Parts: sequence; structure tokens; C-alpha cells
Amino acid sequence: MAKISQIIIGDELLNAKINDLNLQILAKEIAPLGFDFKKCTVLGDKFDQVTQEIKKQATENDFLIITGGLGPTKDDLTKSIVANALGVELVENLEAEKVAIRQYEAFGRTFSRESSNYHLLPKDTSPIYNPSGLAPGIHAKLGSCEIFCTPGVPRECQTMIRDSIVPMLKDRAESSHELFVCRTHSIPEETIFFKLCPNLWEDLEQFGKVSSLPIISGVDITINLKPEHQNEDSRQKIRDIIEATEIKNNIWTYGLRSIEEVIVEEAKAKELTIGFAESCTGGLASSTITNVPGSSSVFLGGVVSYANSVKENIIHVKEETLKNHGAVSIETATEMAAGSRKALGVDIAISYTGIAGPGGATPGKPVGTVCIGVATSEGVSAQRYEFRGDRMRLKNKFCQQGLILLLAKVRDL
Repeated sequence: MAKISQIIIGDELLNAKINDLNLQILAKEIAPLGFDFKKCTVLGDKFDQVTQEIKKQATENDFLIITGGLGPTKDDLTKSIVANALGVELVENLEAEKVAIRQYEAFGRTFSRESSNYHLLPKDTSPIYNPSGLAPGIHAKLGSCEIFCTPGVPRECQTMIRDSIVPMLKDRAESSHELFVCRTHSIPEETIFFKLCPNLWEDLEQFGKVSSLPIISGVDITINLKPEHQNEDSRQKIRDIIEATEIKNNIWTYGLRSIEEVIVEEAKAKELTIGFAESCTGGLASSTITNVPGSSSVFLGGVVSYANSVKENIIHVKEETLKNHGAVSIETATEMAAGSRKALGVDIAISYTGIAGPGGATPGKPVGTVCIGVATSEGVSAQRYEFRGDRMRLKNKFCQQGLILLLAKVRDL
């Protein structure tokens, strides 16, 4: 199996100015082709250090992806580093200049040699088209290793890998690669494999390498299928094995779709409309749903009722409910869901009211408490949950729990 690795370059990644997304992009776009993805190395903008790492990894891999450092400024050193690793000079490359001119024109701008060095490439290398940006990539060869360089901007990196590099690599893959993913909710990893389903891991290993990954809403169980099991018969056998266990009712999808994608797809199929009343989540649930293309066909709107006055005046939570039970209560969540369903004119409304911290806790209501309501034409109810984490993690947990309840209700109706 051909070996592939990644080097990510950028001081900003090491001083926490930005988070890296390009490892995820590479794993998503290239690993499924069937390559042996060996490792990812993150380095600062250190000329000699990166040069030596490129030389080292070129001896260990068949392919090397380098992301970052291809912009027009002085700290964009990748071209010079690659030239140094290859033992060549930067030279004018007419094809690279043509690519740069084309890209500048696409953005309504005029390319100038004085304002960028995109027309320069290491000698005997070629440019790679960048569908989403200005900087051309680089295609080079060091020994028997092919090197592909992309900008570090995730949007540019992703489209260049998907549209320019993957087509170049498809014919180089030596074996097929397929992941079978089962996504579950509300049960911890250790409960699944040590209490509820102690034989599940071994039962699944006959089909390929098994792994599990805790995510914000539950656990992903993944099988890297052996070639002889990359067929529908084996996939159905795996589903039968999993669904014969006690986690059957906690499976919300097979595959890598997000829960919001599943909600939109299934609500659209049933012609259901949805909306939210959000307090502690501050619009996060609405934002999450609207990240899905086509969500406008099912999502009508949301109310961010952060203050009690908004809860009372917009979605008609009773003043006595807030006074007697508090904003974070099953009673308030129930009235928020019912009131928002009526105000928004939707089939299903989900409400959130909770304490994301670090302050706001009261006796009997610690940080991490959330009450989530669900309202439909069949009635309204609410449940209380307690989670742990910092403010941002809690907001995400609250949001995901509400989406789990929403998906269940979409499937019930």
C-alpha cells in the first residue's frame, strides 16, 4: 500500500492563533483512496528544520502533502524551502505565471510580478491549479517521493486537494479503502464495550479493524473494512450484529452524515417544519441546522430568548412560571417550546434553557444543567439533563442533545 504523510507549516498553529483543519481535510479526501496515511507533522516557519523534515519524509513515503506558506508575503517560505530540499533554485515558470494570471482574473484582479512571486517555482517542478485562491500549488519529486504543496487556508487546501490533487492520485492507489461507521448517542464508550456489548468489538473484528471515537453527542464505531467485506452483504451482516445488541435504539445513522444533515433530509421527506427557542445556546442550534444546504425547506426560524423579558413577551412564557420555577426549569422549557411553535408556525419546536457557566449556578441547578422542550401538534414535554465541561463545550452538548430529541421526534411523526 502506498504511503502518504503530511507536513503542515505555520507559526500561527504553534502559538494558538488559529486551529488546524487541514489534517482533517487530508484524511477525508485522500485516505479513502486506499493510501496508508502514516503521519502528520506540524512545524513552525523554520527554514532549516522544515527542509530537513521534507528530506527525511521523502525517504519514508511515496507521497508527501505540504500545506501552508505559499502566500505572497515574506513569511511564506514553502517554495524556497522545497527548492532547498530539492537542491535547486527558484526560477521563472511560465506555466505558473499563466495559472496565477488566470486565478487573479477569476477574482477580478490583475497579476503583477512586483506584488507577488507566484510566477516563481523551484526548477523542474510544475504548478497546481488552486480553484479557491490566488497562490498556485507545487508538484515536485524528491527521489521516489512525489510532493504536493497547497496553501494553508483550509478552504483553498480542501478544494485544491479535492479538485486538483485527488484526480492525480486516484490511479496511484494500490488498494480500496472503505469505512463502515455506526453513529450512536447518549451512551459512553466504556458502557458500550464493557457493560452492554462486551463481545461487540470481537464480533466486528472479523470484518476489519475496529475503532471507536467519542464525539460530542455519543460514540462513533468504525470498521476499516477488509477488501473481501466491501460489499452490501457484509454491510448488512454488520448492521444485523449491531442492531441485535442493547445499543440498537441509540443508533441514529450509519455513515458520516452529521445529525443536522439527517434531520434536514428526513424532515424534508416528511414535509415537516422545525424551529427553535434558544436561551443558553444563543442561536447555536439554528446556526447548526442552517449550515446544511437546503435547510430552508424545513427550518422556518428561531427565537433567541436570552432574557426573561423576551421569553415573556415574544414566546409567552408566563411570568409566574419564571418566578415560581426559574428560567432553567422543565416548566419554562415546556412553555418556551409551546410558545415558539405557535409563534413560528412550525410542526416541531425545540427549546433550550440552561446554565453554561462559569457562573449562574444555583442550589440544585449546577453549571451544566439544561432543560430541553419539544412541542408538536401531539403535545409538549421537556426533560432535564446535566452535563460537564467548559462554557463552549456545554453549549455544544446542549445543542446536540436537542438535535437528538428533534431527530427522534421527526422519525415519530
